[in-house]
Amino acid sequence: MAFEVTGAIGDHYNEAGGASSPLGEPTSAEQDAPNGGKFQEFTGGVIYFKLPTGAKTVYGAIRQAWEAEGGAGGRFGYPTSDEQDIDGGKISHFENGSISYSIADDAVTVNA
Repeated sequence: MAFEVTGAIGDHYNEAGGASSPLGEPTSAEQDAPNGGKFQEFTGGVIYFKLPTGAKTVYGAIRQAWEAEGGAGGRFGYPTSDEQDIDGGKISHFENGSISYSIADDAVTVNA
């Protein structure tokens, strides 16, 4: 089944490289998220959107840790950055903290 990717989520998806990006193909339609937001699932991650944070991508181990904390409806709230490279790993910033991933340790650190 093919899913359309439109609006702010579609713009973000296309800027990331669309289906050839790490996000891959969409696996769901756009859906409602907590607190007035939206999200859409892809084979390699998810894009969340809410004003004023905008559309942001969450992947892998950081996504798993964020979702374990309640995701967009939890204590961290919505992502405020895409995943970014840091020395030895990755980090994503959220409304109420950040979550980082260490490649060497294969571990996440939750900073609320």
